[in-house]
Amino acid sequence: MNDAIPSTEAQDASGSEELEQVMADTINLSQASLDKVSADLVRMSGSAAGEVSAEEIEMRQSAVYQAQAGEISMQNSAVALSQAKTIESSYDFLGVARAEKLSLDHSRLGALYAEGAEIDNSRVALMVARQVQGGNIQTAILLAGQVQGSVETQVDTPRALLAGLAAGVGVGLVLFLGRLLTRRRF
Repeated sequence: MNDAIPSTEAQDASGSEELEQVMADTINLSQASLDKVSADLVRMSGSAAGEVSAEEIEMRQSAVYQAQAGEISMQNSAVALSQAKTIESSYDFLGVARAEKLSLDHSRLGALYAEGAEIDNSRVALMVARQVQGGNIQTAILLAGQVQGSVETQVDTPRALLAGLAAGVGVGLVLFLGRLLTRRRF
């Protein structure tokens, strides 16, 4: 196994290569598996990586455990943990995403924290955003400042506040009653 491939020019990895770490200005991966990738631009096609750090990441039918970039563009791919200024996703799965601007189309997302999100025909389990717009959005929990479009949610911002308040009162009562009962025994 090759530990690192340093370069200032483009690096291409293809075939069934399995590398631990690749660093370059531009990296093009096709049918490759890597542990760690670091570059200004990373293009992945049919590849997998543990950790990718770049200014720009382009993914097609690829998988990454952790991606950190200025811009992430995905199609038919999966990322477990992603952090970027901009994320564009089409027909993808994201576990947890944090972005200033996020665009989802026909995608699935576990948890989202974003300043602004444009979402169409997608599902998000937990969505926290200042502004959400789009259509046919399904979410379990939505905490948003402003929502424009069709959103189906089980728990929205007012319901979440009410649930938190009710949980706080419930826990407070249980602790209060517990303290009363333990004082009378002595």
